[in-house]
Amino acid sequence: MQELILVMMLLPLVGCLFVLSAPDNKTNAYSVAFFTLITNLIVILRLFSLLDINSSALSFGFEYQWLENYKLNLYFGVDAFSLLLIMAVYLALIIGLAGLNQNARKNKMLLLLMLYFTSNITAFFTAGDLLSFYVFFAGMLIPLFMLIGYCGNAKKIQILYRFFMYNFIGILFLLAASLILLKFYHGNVRLEEIALVDMAPRVGILVWSVVCLAFISRIPVWPFHSWIASVSINIKNPLVYIMVDIMPLTGLYGFARFWPLAVPDSISLYLPFIEIFTVLTMLFLALIGLVSREFMYKLFSYSTVYYLFFLLAVILPVDTLKMNIAYSLFIFLIVTSSLAVLDLQFEEKCRQQTCGYRGILAYMPRFSFVMSFFVLTAVGLPISSLFWNNFVLISEIFRESFGVGLWVMAALLLVALGLLHELYVMRDLKQHETKAENIEDLSSRQQIFLAGVVAILFLSFFNPLWFIF
Repeated sequence: MQELILVMMLLPLVGCLFVLSAPDNKTNAYSVAFFTLITNLIVILRLFSLLDINSSALSFGFEYQWLENYKLNLYFGVDAFSLLLIMAVYLALIIGLAGLNQNARKNKMLLLLMLYFTSNITAFFTAGDLLSFYVFFAGMLIPLFMLIGYCGNAKKIQILYRFFMYNFIGILFLLAASLILLKFYHGNVRLEEIALVDMAPRVGILVWSVVCLAFISRIPVWPFHSWIASVSINIKNPLVYIMVDIMPLTGLYGFARFWPLAVPDSISLYLPFIEIFTVLTMLFLALIGLVSREFMYKLFSYSTVYYLFFLLAVILPVDTLKMNIAYSLFIFLIVTSSLAVLDLQFEEKCRQQTCGYRGILAYMPRFSFVMSFFVLTAVGLPISSLFWNNFVLISEIFRESFGVGLWVMAALLLVALGLLHELYVMRDLKQHETKAENIEDLSSRQQIFLAGVVAILFLSFFNPLWFIF
């Protein structure tokens, strides 16, 4: 297992070297990037077969002895929760790669930074100590910052400013908390041992306050939500969009790792404030998605509302919910990635025309059918893969606080209505856009790939861990 974890962490960096050596203006780099993600996905599946699914502790990977005099040894390991999130990230990025057009597939810089981002986020989910956790929490911002500047539109300066400021605040918060914990522990502390750090009550409250703010800046809860809105709406590259959409996942993972270790007084102090700001942000973004006419606004609203919903589930004092959250996030990332790719591909086809989704069922039946499937899965209908796990999470939120549960249900209902409205628009044949007649429907290659994605969602409905043999 130790060797496999190391391979999983280093393989994207090896892919970076091969991408650099690939010739320009050809798709060789794209093939290397795709092969790297597929290969690492096989490694992840192998790790699942060796892992104790029922264990909540990090399975020991390996220890790197670094600066022993200062007690700064590094630890890396995985559990079922982190490994399932890594798998979800890789599947989402594979979907994003498949959605690139021919020009983007020849872009070495895009593929290089994507692989570097992948290596950082893989290492982040495997980090078993505080120092590694912080380094990769901050390190994944570098390739994403460069990609936003590289692929951004005329508003990229404003977008980069928001992205940098809000995320830099989160990094500073986590750095401050890490330095305090390192000082009191007299060296690097393993995540499983954070509760053993001997701190005064006031210092503990300060540390956990700063830690919560650091993770909240990523998810994001008001007032940290504007950075992801500006990036998601203005970036038209499907791969970059998916990478931005993955960022809140790191904040959720931070809460899942740190929150159970907080002292009880801290939990009782933070919980009401986090719930209030989270619910208000959910309602605000859900209303924006409902009234918006653009699908990307609706998709952004849906993604953010669901991330906030998962946040409320993560901070519940029920440890057994972690795997339910992981299963939901697994399906959630696949669905949102597929919807983003389909919408951006459609928008690219319509770049020279003023057409929308209205009435496209008559001209693009295959596209309309696939979009409808992913939308119905996204809203969590009883026949979809998301339904059961979402039902369990909502039930636990109601059990903890009936009032919060009602507001959460209202937000989820509003954002679902926003997406379902697009299905009505597609079949509105009486007012169809005549300029959509010449738009090409899904190609055979796209149909085969999307059929594979649909098969994954279908199997996940019956057994979330169907890939473990």
